[in-house]
Amino acid sequence: MGATSARGRSPLLAALAAATFLTACSGGPGTGIGGSGSSMSLAEKAMSAGDYGTAANLYQQAFDANPRSVDPLVGLGRSYTGLGQFSRAEQALLEANLRKPRNPEILLELSRTQLAGGKPQAALTNLEVASKRAPRNIQITTARGIALDRLSRHKEAQAVYREGLARNPTDFALLSNLGLSLGLSGQTDEGIRILSELSRDNASSARTRGNLALVYGLAGKDREAAATLSRDLSPQQVQSNLAYYRELRALLRQGKPIGNVQ
Repeated sequence: MGATSARGRSPLLAALAAATFLTACSGGPGTGIGGSGSSMSLAEKAMSAGDYGTAANLYQQAFDANPRSVDPLVGLGRSYTGLGQFSRAEQALLEANLRKPRNPEILLELSRTQLAGGKPQAALTNLEVASKRAPRNIQITTARGIALDRLSRHKEAQAVYREGLARNPTDFALLSNLGLSLGLSGQTDEGIRILSELSRDNASSARTRGNLALVYGLAGKDREAAATLSRDLSPQQVQSNLAYYRELRALLRQGKPIGNVQ
């Protein structure tokens, strides 16, 4: 979670704005609606390699070959999201949803795009429908929590994360998002405890460390935040983030919401 201040977007926070979202958003369309063989296969490989432009072209070829199919539309949505073309991605996924209404996996992809595009309320609406259709889907549960956090409804988000952890107590994404949510709601000690432990896990990344640094910053522990950030950023970037953390800390102390500061 994380973001930009009125003075501009911090390099690390630009990545962290999607950190919780990306942590929970791996996997392909999986809607089981068939596309066009070779183009779909190549598109999936391009997606896996992070070549979103090529993937979009290939998904478009698959859709052109079979305009009644749904999987290429989902793939287009994912590809355009990867390219930062959120409106275009949303249109593809809305069409997929029209063709296969209330499909939880399509709704999940649509909500991910809406989260990335700064539409947490729309995402939450779709995730609530998806959750009723697939109540044990851990990715839907995680995304619901993220949407609530983006709306600064942290207590509700934490309840959702804990609901998922009751089913899967060691899930990395749920724990990571819970730790960040606790920090955003002012429960920094508990957030630091969770995130510092996760940062030692093999599954951790710069995003995990960045979220830990953010919670350190919210707790006023600038030295620890700087040490954490220095593993991945230049000294200038570290100082930029520390200044941003001080702004967020001031908002938090004033009781102002910071969950959807982007």
